[in-house]
Amino acid sequence: MAISSSLKIIQFFLLLIIFSAAFLPVPVQAEATLEGSVHEGFGCEVCHNSPEGGGPAHCTRCHDDQAYAYKHGIHAEKNKNGQPNARCYDCHGSHNILPVSNPNSVVSSGKITDTCGTCHAQEKKDYAGSIHGEIFEDDPDSAPGCLTCHGYHKIGRVNMPGFVKNTVKTCGKCHQDAFKTYEESLHGQVVTLEGRVGATCWDCHSSHKIVEVSDPASPLSAKRKAKTCGKCHGKVNSLFMSYWPHASLHDKVNYPVLYYAYIMMKMLFLVVMVTATIHTLAWLRAFPKIVKSRIETPGRHYVYYLRFRAWHRLTHFVLFISVLGLALSGLPLRYPGTEWACKISEILGGFKALNLLHRSMAGLLFVAVVLHGYYLLRLIREKGLKGFLQFLRSPDSLFPKIEDFKEAWEEFLCFLTFREEPKKDKWSYWEKFDYWAVFWGMIVIGGSGLMLAFPKVTTSWLPGWVLNVALVFHSEEALLAVFFLFIFHFFHAHLRPLKFPIDETIFTGRISEEDYFHERQLEVARKSPEELERMKVPPPNFFFRVTVYIVSFIAVDIGLILIACILYTAWKTGTLIP
Repeated sequence: MAISSSLKIIQFFLLLIIFSAAFLPVPVQAEATLEGSVHEGFGCEVCHNSPEGGGPAHCTRCHDDQAYAYKHGIHAEKNKNGQPNARCYDCHGSHNILPVSNPNSVVSSGKITDTCGTCHAQEKKDYAGSIHGEIFEDDPDSAPGCLTCHGYHKIGRVNMPGFVKNTVKTCGKCHQDAFKTYEESLHGQVVTLEGRVGATCWDCHSSHKIVEVSDPASPLSAKRKAKTCGKCHGKVNSLFMSYWPHASLHDKVNYPVLYYAYIMMKMLFLVVMVTATIHTLAWLRAFPKIVKSRIETPGRHYVYYLRFRAWHRLTHFVLFISVLGLALSGLPLRYPGTEWACKISEILGGFKALNLLHRSMAGLLFVAVVLHGYYLLRLIREKGLKGFLQFLRSPDSLFPKIEDFKEAWEEFLCFLTFREEPKKDKWSYWEKFDYWAVFWGMIVIGGSGLMLAFPKVTTSWLPGWVLNVALVFHSEEALLAVFFLFIFHFFHAHLRPLKFPIDETIFTGRISEEDYFHERQLEVARKSPEELERMKVPPPNFFFRVTVYIVSFIAVDIGLILIACILYTAWKTGTLIP
């Protein structure tokens, strides 16, 4: 009975408390704390659920843009307790929210490190001991703080591409010279293109505890540099560490080797492009006269002669595929900040897929070298060394001769005057130029590419700055090769009138009698009737010809699209030479 009476008394007091609370005013503490805040003058019901001001606050009612950004950041993600990593009031406070410009605000430039440090204590400690922290102690408004690098509401994960790209650019706002040279380096190209791979500023300099390079605690100090480079490159030696991570191509005083290598390659590009352009325009000027000479002679399309054997066609096809693949996978890295380069990278599967494709195509290019090398060795074996040297001086050889320069001069006069087109032998002067240009490209692009692909092997016997020079040669020579192949080689071999839309000879190995008798008059004159008869072959297979046209059209389209993208980028950036 006593227990029952006690329960009734407790129930009575509980009801009395609940009934009294319904008529009590809103606690004055909350209203008082709004004085001087950005919400001063607001009623409790503006932020809270009920008119009486109860329930959680809903910041999204007024701050929808900030709320949207917050929801897409790491703070809105759930932690192990199922709660957001941080709510609005964790950073801004609850009622006494002051403007950011107010020095007493918890998110002001002077107090933001303490606010972030409540959750990120180690980062706060590292920042305090950094060079940025020293600046903060003297002048918080001019020092880079947490918000400078991580943003305000949409704070992303540090390993996401967007964060990496944006933060690297943020570093560049203060360190402009270093950022410009970083963009030109292989590290910067990879990060700009992908954002998830490649060495960033903080990979080398640390993220929060950034100190002067001369400081023993710096990751780039003499004692710690090998370990820092080793995070990506494994065990490295002193030669490897002599690589110039911030070398400028335009600094003649500090990097003369790099500067003159760059100038040399640009001059080579300019000379080749100007010469080839003049040659192409001159050829077009003479086109009506050449067409007239062809029309006046009866056609002989029904007879074909064998011009290229299967081994040469296979070598050319392997070379053709590898160069196209190298251009597609290499140019995005040359122009990493452009929209078209990023789109190509995305289509091909990102940087890692791009890198794998580039190396695979380089291997395929080496196969083409081996195939042609085997042919030359077999030729030497068949003819003997003395016979091979004699062959090099013969008209059937691609080895340059004095007659080639005479032919080029006569052709140029034919282009500009009404002279007759010079007679040609098995190989014209521009075909020989094409051939030897490939050899030059193989040596320069292939050699520098191997250095860049195996940097530790290279620096086992050469200083690291050789990699800087190798990148210049590799990038500039590759650009020259792309322009020459996709414009001038495509034009002279396929797109020029009388050959348009494609010259299938290199693919089928067959040349029509009309083309053979008009383009190779000197060779035909050297052949006996019996030799010409033995050279005759059946017409190329129809379905094979269709396949050749499809593949060639795709290759030509890809090449011309890439050239258009490069020229558009040069025009947008105001660059005379791409």
